[in-house]
Amino acid sequence: MIHVGSRSDPSVIKLVITVVLVLVVIIYVILSLGTGDWMWWNPKFSETPNAMAVQCYGNTINIDPGSFHFSALTKIVNEDLSGRKRWDQLSLSEITYNDYQTDASMMVLELFYPEPIRIHSNYKFFSNVDQLLIPLDGRHAQTNAIFGLNQGVPTAGSMHIESIASISSYLQNQGICPASVTQK
Repeated sequence: MIHVGSRSDPSVIKLVITVVLVLVVIIYVILSLGTGDWMWWNPKFSETPNAMAVQCYGNTINIDPGSFHFSALTKIVNEDLSGRKRWDQLSLSEITYNDYQTDASMMVLELFYPEPIRIHSNYKFFSNVDQLLIPLDGRHAQTNAIFGLNQGVPTAGSMHIESIASISSYLQNQGICPASVTQK
């Protein structure tokens, strides 16, 4: 029987639970500080761009923000970015960026955001970008890379998702950017 003012017997189970909880909190805080993101564990991506363009084999195709295609592509990109992803040292050079804009053998989707966004991951890199660039055909497309830019300047490295096939298929199947002659 416990009386007011008396101590309870020490409990090993309570000690173990307390130690485990303290360790979990310490590990979470260390990882959050290391990544600069308190939501690093959340794979969900649900941002809405304010502009979108497809660099379609040398031609620029702007997707109107109020259009069905804009909404559909936003949904597809958000679903693809919500899955597993990894950071890699592969960075976007100015030469490659210029090639994406003009080369007749490349297809790229560009998404522009009104405010810097963060793709939650356990990497400190690739945060606070206001533009995403997704190569769909040509250089780096086979790696499923996504490059980030901040005020037009490429960030270090790239994120790699499981697949970009759904984005590419949508653009081709909807006739927005049909497959190039070299792909047929």
